[in-house]
Amino acid sequence: MKHLKDFKLFEAVIMPTKIESDSTIHSFETAVEYGIQNDFDVVEYDEFYNSLGEGDKRTAPPRRGGPPFFALFHPIRKKPMFVVSDRNVFMFMPMKEIINDIIGHEKVHAEQTRRRNGIEFSLPSPTDRKAYFSNKEEIMAFAWTISNDLSKVSSSIEEGMTKLDKGFRGQGFQLWSDIKRFCDEKVIKRYRKYIYMYLDKIFNKDEDNKGI
Repeated sequence: MKHLKDFKLFEAVIMPTKIESDSTIHSFETAVEYGIQNDFDVVEYDEFYNSLGEGDKRTAPPRRGGPPFFALFHPIRKKPMFVVSDRNVFMFMPMKEIINDIIGHEKVHAEQTRRRNGIEFSLPSPTDRKAYFSNKEEIMAFAWTISNDLSKVSSSIEEGMTKLDKGFRGQGFQLWSDIKRFCDEKVIKRYRKYIYMYLDKIFNKDEDNKGI
């Protein structure tokens, strides 16, 4: 297939470890318990902000006017963290699916950190969109996010890649549009390769693929 010809130039993609739980999430408290079961933190904004170093506080999302929830791989705790700024989201949004999708992205970062074996790595500020989307570690994690969305509306790798080009529903489409807007062709090519590789993992699971 045409997508496969340059795969030798790219490192293997990291599949996030699978979240295993039949729990329902209908409140902040049940989300906290869900996180405990699956090795990530669920906290409110103040705990998130107070847990950061001074440098990271300067680039943290604002509480007022910021998103009602977001996630990160915590630089000090060394594990994914889901941050809730507005508890009302549990009343009207499918939070279990949302948390699973967002934490999947952060679990890719968790494995990247483990593989760096103690070598510190500072990500660019999300406010610099070109640098942020072009960062090597973010490319792989965002490729997972997009592939995960594509897999929900596609039945095969080829269908997923076609929808990547022609459009699809979901948060991943807006993300992909932003990436194409801010990044150069070399970076976009890397995204496409990783997206294909992730779709291959998702649609062709075997005993060695134990990710989500």
